[in-house]
Amino acid sequence: NELKDNTMSRFHQVIAWSFGTSISLYGIITALGFLTFGTASNGLILNNYSTQDLLMSLSRVAVAVSITCSYPLIFVGTRDGVLDLFRVPQDKRSNGLLNKITLGLLAAITVVSSQLTDLGLVASVGGATFGTALVFVYPAIMFLKQQEKPTKESLVCKVIAALGVVMGAIGTKLSFS
Repeated sequence: NELKDNTMSRFHQVIAWSFGTSISLYGIITALGFLTFGTASNGLILNNYSTQDLLMSLSRVAVAVSITCSYPLIFVGTRDGVLDLFRVPQDKRSNGLLNKITLGLLAAITVVSSQLTDLGLVASVGGATFGTALVFVYPAIMFLKQQEKPTKESLVCKVIAALGVVMGAIGTKLSFS
């Protein structure tokens, strides 16, 4: 709605440029990290740099601030998703229930995170499962659910969703290798 000259072709153009720029930046950053350290690259590339490197220390602080500031937003979505999963109606979501769910989830997340030591494994499993689901599976499901009757795109969506599940399974298996 806020796009200037908001036609579908203009929307597609903006999306293509946005994704293209994002993919290019990620590719360049990933390639530079790998070219710098090769197969000795740590899952969190900043850990490969010296703790005496001021710029990398500032980068570590920036990552910590980013995680700290984005955590509440992500957590509220997680908490609401759990409540939706258990079909808790909106009128039953009192402050008392929200506080209990919040404390329970925070306790579970804290226990799990205190036991995890390999950030690379967490990132690769998360990317393999949630990344492929978000990019391939969920959009296909949403498209199929909004259709009143099957069209020629339905089969393509089903294939894309199935390939997303397969790629996610392969990626998850490779993460543990």
